[in-house]
Amino acid sequence: MKRTGPRVGKFFAAGGDIYAAAGTLGQADEAHVGQRIIRLVDDGVVSPAWVADHGSANCPTANPAGTLGLQHDQVLAPRVNPKVLVDTTDATGRCHDPGGGALEIVDVSGIADPAFEPREVHLVRLRGFSHTATGDPERPWLVYNSNSDFSGSNWIDVVDLGTCVAGPNVPLAEKRERCRPKVFRIPFQPEWTRQRNWFNGQLRPGTEASCHDITVRGGRLYCAALNATLILDVSGLTNASGNVRGTPIPCTLRHGTLTGALVTDCNGAGPGSPSAEGWRFLGTFNQPGRDCAPPPLVSTTCNSNLFVPASQGVAISHEADPSHDGKLMFVTDERGGGVVPAGASCPTGAEDQDLWNGGIHAFDVRDPTSIRYALTPEGKKAVFRSDPIVPAATFCDVHVIEQVPGEQRIVAAYYSQGTKIVDYRVDRDGRVTFDEVAGIVLPNANTWAVQVFRVVKNPDGTRTYFFMASDINRGIDVFSWTGPPGRASGPGVRRAGRPRTTWG
Repeated sequence: MKRTGPRVGKFFAAGGDIYAAAGTLGQADEAHVGQRIIRLVDDGVVSPAWVADHGSANCPTANPAGTLGLQHDQVLAPRVNPKVLVDTTDATGRCHDPGGGALEIVDVSGIADPAFEPREVHLVRLRGFSHTATGDPERPWLVYNSNSDFSGSNWIDVVDLGTCVAGPNVPLAEKRERCRPKVFRIPFQPEWTRQRNWFNGQLRPGTEASCHDITVRGGRLYCAALNATLILDVSGLTNASGNVRGTPIPCTLRHGTLTGALVTDCNGAGPGSPSAEGWRFLGTFNQPGRDCAPPPLVSTTCNSNLFVPASQGVAISHEADPSHDGKLMFVTDERGGGVVPAGASCPTGAEDQDLWNGGIHAFDVRDPTSIRYALTPEGKKAVFRSDPIVPAATFCDVHVIEQVPGEQRIVAAYYSQGTKIVDYRVDRDGRVTFDEVAGIVLPNANTWAVQVFRVVKNPDGTRTYFFMASDINRGIDVFSWTGPPGRASGPGVRRAGRPRTTWG
């Protein structure tokens, strides 16, 4: 039988209400949870409330100071009445599974029942672990793993969770017995992800990287691969039965350590392993990447680029997100990894801020075999960088962006600079203009991710947008903003002047 399903996401519907799953960073103290599930909308009313936790991070890691990369990203499948939540583990691995890290498959099938407790069904160990994970919007049993390695793991692992998806009436023990994930690999050619030297235009051997983050939309996969950004066609990755084409990589089924769930261990599968079939490479854009030494020296330890301005090139390709019509690709530049000066600094009033404050770069991908910068009406590279509001020695660049459905509007989590609402427009010549229409910086903000979960149309033509933000310092914030709608995502649509805007 062909397997189909609705879209996956971190917001989901269950029992008619809207919920969210939020992961926690790995450097916190013991008992800092892992995945926290909250209800955002109860019987049509926005009323945030805690629902449940899954303690995948409920014990200290081996090196707390070094686990900023341990993000506990998540995938929910499907988005309506989800059966499983997939939790990610990177950096030093998971304390309850010392043999490795990657994906933890958690049963959330009965989350609308107040008596339900999420429990792990199965664990998967992958070479390079898992920095982020992405669910396929049309095939919610498929999860794409991003290990975010600068070298040594130049591929995407695709995990088929088909045997792990079951309803709330199936006992946990039976779910654990049924769940047998298969892992397939999409290998990269070295030149797809190599850094392009800023001083001579040549690709630098040894800089091959894997995806930091993946977006899948319209049968295309957009990979922000740290030193480059590439696009694949994955529409033919599965056959008519929904099974991944090709040969799975070799893995071993093991007993868990501090968990009753079994573990699929694929740690030993290195370069040269069997690959998936049915996918195609479309194109890549090799970024200037990290460089903090003058030529001919090479140094990437600064985690930034001290020669290419933030308005001219991407030091760290962090996220790649296509516009609704697929003509543009937005790439975020997390200079300094968010924490390393000078790339992640933004002192206000400084005369020269060109080398820090990484922003959002727009690329023309109408022909994905020839990716190029989109231009402004003035002929410059189309790049959005917010003006700093709060002086910050670190954590001053963009982190995660989300697009408002049906609108040419981006919501950006901008670390110490809070939440930014950024509109973009494309003229008849394909020239792109960014416009920051609103922003909010909450006290002691270090905004990690923010997304709209509800939009209400008002009689006066405005719209009220409800947001959930995950903040490194503050935890979870839920707030609203009322303002004009963004331009419709179709071409040639205009809107009237802007009414008054309010935050709530």
